[in-house]
Amino acid sequence: MRKLNKRAHFMLNDKELAALKKKSAEAGMTMSAWVRKRIMETTIRERPNIDWRYLAERVNALGNEVNEITRTVNEHGVATEYDVKRILGILRQVKAELAFLAPYAHDKKEAGKESK
Repeated sequence: MRKLNKRAHFMLNDKELAALKKKSAEAGMTMSAWVRKRIMETTIRERPNIDWRYLAERVNALGNEVNEITRTVNEHGVATEYDVKRILGILRQVKAELAFLAPYAHDKKEAGKESK
């Protein structure tokens, strides 16, 4: 883990501070992390507007469907073509639900490091 052991102090006016707070919040980052990324010329994206509860419930429901199919297959000792198609369909749904998060995965990871 990268060690942050140097402190920088700088002054902002009210408008600049408000802009820094707004931009860092939009990116889902602390002000400190946002400034460091800007200094290092890293692209900063706005955090996606995500209904996390819905997403978690949806992925959980899809997982429950896979478990139901798996139990049925275990009971009968064989997976039908329909079972396989259903599982593949569910996996496609999970992939679609999560695909739009991929560009933000690295940003979240970096922002999380700072909070520790």
